[in-house]
Amino acid sequence: MTDPTMNRPTGRAPHATHGALWGGIICVIGAALLLDHMGYIWFDRIWRYWPMLLVVAGLMNLGQSGARGLAFALLSAGVLLQLGTLGILRFTWSELWPLLIIVVGGRMIWTSLQARRLRSAPASGDSATMHASAIFGGIERSISTNDFRGGTVNAIFGGVELDFIGADMQGDEAILEVNASFGGVEIRVPTRWTVENRGQAVFGGYSESTRTLDAVDANARRKVLVITGTLFFGGLEVKN
Repeated sequence: MTDPTMNRPTGRAPHATHGALWGGIICVIGAALLLDHMGYIWFDRIWRYWPMLLVVAGLMNLGQSGARGLAFALLSAGVLLQLGTLGILRFTWSELWPLLIIVVGGRMIWTSLQARRLRSAPASGDSATMHASAIFGGIERSISTNDFRGGTVNAIFGGVELDFIGADMQGDEAILEVNASFGGVEIRVPTRWTVENRGQAVFGGYSESTRTLDAVDANARRKVLVITGTLFFGGLEVKN
């Protein structure tokens, strides 16, 4: 009998309650607007507490080890903005967004140092690593090494397309750090690889449409591409 859990991607925890919670919040906002139009309540008084949405988002991410930095940033921003809307502390969005840029920049530095520590030491000769940076431009690159170990990708107001279809790994995993700020990155991986996303998205988006290892060959050796980094108003798409 086939195990129904075999084709599930590994390394990811389901967060179905997150969608239900945000759906409930949207319903509450809609109901408040309806009651406001009917003259039962004054929505502007309730809207003073909108920074609590940031606090809720921070609490939702606090339990995830890879998202604690973002969680603390959301919690801090929510508390400061809430104190500002209540008149307790003079703090508005105009003072907050430069701090957000600093936090994102610090996050990129941290993830870069962390990724370098996790990478294996390069072999003699070809290090089997790749580095690509697109700043106000575009890069297309096809990687065909049979011993890929990792690398870094930076897209700042630019785009990067990487094709790993002809590549392979000698080890069990490779770490690819992807940082995108107002840019986009597209990665194509072979079907014998699985992808594990450990990166952060701050006003950015991550999309993955790959086949799992079990769906291709249950006896194949597991190869994992670990993606780290930060998406700040940027996007990353991974596909076969």
